[in-house]
Amino acid sequence: MKLGHSLESEELFEPAFLGWLKLYKSPPTRKPSTYGSYIDTYNTHFAAFFGQMPLYAITQDVVQDYYQKKQLNGARADGKTGGLSAKTIRNHHMLLKDFFSYAQKKYKLAENPTLETNRPEVVSKEMRVLSPDEMKIFIGEVMRETQRIAILTDLFIGLRVGELLALDISDVDLERQTITVNKNLIRVKTVAISLNNPNIKILDYDPEKKTHLVVQSTPKTKSSNREIAISDGLCELLVRHIFTMAHSSWPNPNNLLFPSRAGTYIDPKSFEIRLKAVSKRCEIKKVNPHALRHTFATRLVEEQTPLNIVQGILGHSSMETTRKYLHKNEDVERGAIETMSSYLDIEKLTAAPRLNGAKKRSKFAGIVLPAFSAQAVGNSK
Repeated sequence: MKLGHSLESEELFEPAFLGWLKLYKSPPTRKPSTYGSYIDTYNTHFAAFFGQMPLYAITQDVVQDYYQKKQLNGARADGKTGGLSAKTIRNHHMLLKDFFSYAQKKYKLAENPTLETNRPEVVSKEMRVLSPDEMKIFIGEVMRETQRIAILTDLFIGLRVGELLALDISDVDLERQTITVNKNLIRVKTVAISLNNPNIKILDYDPEKKTHLVVQSTPKTKSSNREIAISDGLCELLVRHIFTMAHSSWPNPNNLLFPSRAGTYIDPKSFEIRLKAVSKRCEIKKVNPHALRHTFATRLVEEQTPLNIVQGILGHSSMETTRKYLHKNEDVERGAIETMSSYLDIEKLTAAPRLNGAKKRSKFAGIVLPAFSAQAVGNSK
């Protein structure tokens, strides 16, 4: 002991925190995107305030002072003036709390300095939901977009944007009339990427680039792996879309359901920009992928769809237990999806003749979708 504290606790925050982050919060323990966000938090916020302080000197008062100052002037990543949001400060608190819990044993700290601190109350903001009338206007404007089928799919089955853009054609099952969600497309900082991680595919890897698009083999949570029933109307649009691609000059070496014109994965940010452009043209504010997801869920709830079915379709982790019963409610789930069909007027959306089909649930069974080249794009890993 020295001056009332252990020798171990004289370790500086920077090496201690970054070492803990690398050992416990990096892939494959955590997803690259999560690890990248932790690194950003350190570089943008923790480094200047705590970085060169010895651990024993970081008391409850010091941590409280950090929260107070961040509320007033947060040094926001977006460059705007003002303090950080209550949610962001809460996230900082949870990360610090987790680290100091570890540091108590590792560096023989007397206590966890985060435990008795106060943070601003987090108030959940109301999510943007399109009204039925806005949906009709929005859909009409979407038909002018090159990626119209991708946008309509997002609206009519409520996928996360990374899940949507990671889909390949083999994920569409015409026999069961479903889409399987088992991967996610994200952009992460290069420093957060592990080349040996078997659960990711790095697109066009270049160590000099600051960020990379990465395809994760598993989506956001375990419950995100799911099979979603799709309506007759959406299934028909997807079939037409796939055959249209097959007879076009668009390359598609990765067999993607929604490739870019160059045949590559669409960057989630680019997809959001296109949605923003559609939103501006039809004068409907704040339409983004998350707004489409919430709109989908809201329409289902309005149609009296059981909440556990809705959350199961969306793949929320909080419904992990209730999802076990979805196998007994396939008709309810399919009926829930079909409630969206009234908004999807095929005759107006396409002038092409309708496909033949007799049985409702096997309307597209037997159709052999065109195969695309399996050649890799660029230097994909």
